[in-house]
Amino acid sequence: MLLTAIERAIVRFNQMATATALISALALVSACSSADYGIAALDREATAQDRLPDVVVDESVNIDSVRKVAEQDQVAYFIGTMNNEKGYCAYAVVDSDFIGGCGSGNGQLITVTPGRNTDLPQMTLVTDSYDSENLQRDNWAEVQTNILIR
Repeated sequence: MLLTAIERAIVRFNQMATATALISALALVSACSSADYGIAALDREATAQDRLPDVVVDESVNIDSVRKVAEQDQVAYFIGTMNNEKGYCAYAVVDSDFIGGCGSGNGQLITVTPGRNTDLPQMTLVTDSYDSENLQRDNWAEVQTNILIR
């Protein structure tokens, strides 16, 4: 009978150890997953410079979430969250011309190619954890952590 009590204690210990390991693993995976989908540039308070120019008309984006994240060669780059909060939008704006688009998921979300007769580059939007090394080998240049152009 003593052996049976010891065996039961060992079984309970193993069950508790397994449950603890499972909970720890789930917590780790969930912490990593939430970081993968984010764009930290949107976490700061908005300023007057973050206002999307009037030339940009897109009902997919939450206007209050938009942040200006870079400016290069007279092109301003903006990122915002989609109205459904399930994705992100990116815009490149110069004078009265713009390109932009929205996408959701993790990694490379959208790639936008401008039409003819524009000064705008091709642009792609990526999440914070995306490794853009392959894009850079393919002649993409990082303008900001989340926006690459070519």
